This record gives sequence, C-alpha cells and structure tokens, in this order.
Amino acid sequence: MKKIVFIFSMFLALTAFGQSSAIKVNPVGLAFGVANAGYEFSTSDSQSATISGLYYDVSGISGFGVGAEYRFYFGGEALKGWHAGPSLGYLSLEDDFNTSASVFSFGGEVGHQWVWNSGFLVDVFAGLGFATGGDNLNGLDSTTIGIGVSLGYAW
Repeated sequence: MKKIVFIFSMFLALTAFGQSSAIKVNPVGLAFGVANAGYEFSTSDSQSATISGLYYDVSGISGFGVGAEYRFYFGGEALKGWHAGPSLGYLSLEDDFNTSASVFSFGGEVGHQWVWNSGFLVDVFAGLGFATGGDNLNGLDSTTIGIGVSLGYAW
C-alpha cells in the first residue's frame, strides 16, 4: 500500500509542476495542402525543442519533410506562454513528371502557446525564413512566411 501511495504522490508532484512534453498538429495547413505533426519536449525550465514531420501536396508538387525547432519561452516555463526561436527544415519533393528535388529551409518563429490543466494546448505562431534548393524543379531561393495554429496535448 505504501508503494501505491508513493507512486501516486510522485505522479501528482510531477504533474503539478507542469507539462514537459507535447504532441500537436496544425489543422490550418490542411487547407493549403500541408499536413504536419510535431513532438515538443522541454530541454530546460524555459526552453524546448520540437521535431516534426510533414506531408506536402501543392500545385502538382508533393513530398515529405522533417523539421526541427528550438524555443525560448519568456515566461520562465517551457511549453507555456510567449516564445521565439530558430527553425530548420528539409523537404524531399517530386512533381507530376517524376522530377525530384531537395529543399532546405532555415528561419525563425515567434508565437504564444496556451496549455490548460487538462493538457489541451493551442499554439499560435508566425515565422519568417529562407528556402533554397529544388534545382530540378526550376530552383528555389525564396523568402518564406508562415502562420499557423496548432492543437495538441501536453503532459
């Protein structure tokens, strides 16, 4: 019985101090042919890292990609509040004529993430970056602008 009480107490103590991991999806991207999901985890009290995967299908060009982001939270608690940080990405694309290309991106992002006691989260963000590559698809050296709303669960 003491073990059960101890385990339950530890669980309550860990959850009382906030969430340290989250999974999320960006439903807004679906309207534009981009589906992505990510896993965010705290790396310190006020910082986190995110790894993500995406599927892209826009104007006859489709493919898969991966991304990484590092966030600095300004409220002192990772996964909650105002944040900003750098991001990197890679896309492997192919058009309707089986021409393939690789695209790399880097940039920065700012936003605000709300996490409720239930674990439900909303992340609103905007980013500015640069994408390069895609030489086989008429080349690409472009400034990118992104906005989004992600929904997810934190624990």
